Amino acid sequence: MVAVCTAMVAMAFGAVGTVAVFLEPLAAEFGWPRADVSAAYSVATVATGLGGIAMGYFADRMPVRRVALFGALVPGLAFIFLSGMQSTTELYVLHALMGLVGIGAIMAPLNSLSSQWLARNPALAIGIVSAGGAAGQGLVPYFARYLIVTEGWRQAYLHLGLLFVGVMLPLALLLRNAPPSNRPRVGGGSSSVRLLALLSLAAALCCVCMGTPLVHAVTLGSDRGLAGRDAAGLLAVMMLAGMAGRIAFGRIADRAGSLPTYIAASAGQTGLAFLFPYAATGAQLYVISALFGLVFSGAMTSFLSCAREYAPAGKTGLSIGVVMFFGWIGMALGAWQGGLFYDLCGDYFTSFANASIAGVANLLILFLLFLYTRPLLQTKEAT
Repeated sequence: MVAVCTAMVAMAFGAVGTVAVFLEPLAAEFGWPRADVSAAYSVATVATGLGGIAMGYFADRMPVRRVALFGALVPGLAFIFLSGMQSTTELYVLHALMGLVGIGAIMAPLNSLSSQWLARNPALAIGIVSAGGAAGQGLVPYFARYLIVTEGWRQAYLHLGLLFVGVMLPLALLLRNAPPSNRPRVGGGSSSVRLLALLSLAAALCCVCMGTPLVHAVTLGSDRGLAGRDAAGLLAVMMLAGMAGRIAFGRIADRAGSLPTYIAASAGQTGLAFLFPYAATGAQLYVISALFGLVFSGAMTSFLSCAREYAPAGKTGLSIGVVMFFGWIGMALGAWQGGLFYDLCGDYFTSFANASIAGVANLLILFLLFLYTRPLLQTKEAT
């Protein structure tokens, strides 16, 4: 079940990333500004966050296979219809549907499902599934780019759509709900609501800190004199290290606890984000990027594991969906403020400093969570 969830999340994450490789051919074909085309990515990510809440809610109340079938069919059908589009309205509507009832039906529900099937190591399960998402972010757009070069963008969309339906549908039919588990919960009732509210705010601030380097490290590398391929390699290094970090920190969270692991990963992320603009050479940037990839991915795995622990009984999918939504919002804000303050200041020092300030605020909230959950954990252990 974890392997099936990993494969589906990989394809879902990859579907969002295809906007990057279709940007240039669509702009050239229709004369659309690149900002208009790239806005499809923003539409898809916000819709995915909202869809994760809705689909997570339904996944808690019906067989997960029914929900996952939307995620198996909708992205593929959206790609097929995109092969015949003629306007930006179609571009946005189809990406909104892809995120809302397609990818949203994959991300939160299947992270929740994988943790239930690997009940003795739930954080590791989430880490494995998240690592699949990181792999999909690289592999699916790469394959889409190959199709565009060899067959043109319309045929590329069509073939992607057929591939997604042909692969995702059989995978979705394999899914089934996990056996009931009596796993311990940190909170309950109003306690869970407060914990999830604090965690959601922490996740948003954490992802502001995370999103700035993810979006702007390549441009920073170019500013430091790296050639195009070498600058792009910074992101590749982050993603490769991130795959390892998701699994490693998932394992650590199962042993040391999700919240302490989240605090450690967030502290590393906050410090490294601040260091990026102070790197004087390409080698230093590569080292910082690799270390950042390890810890930012650990933070992602850990806050999803925390969401699972704080969820009320029967609402794991909904709880993970809510926390993921705030994470998506934080990513968008981090990317936006990075560009804004670069334009205002003419360099990246303020942008990355702001990212670290958000990271510090995240750590303060996590400290409050630690103080709040410690007596709850002691009560659970006593009973």
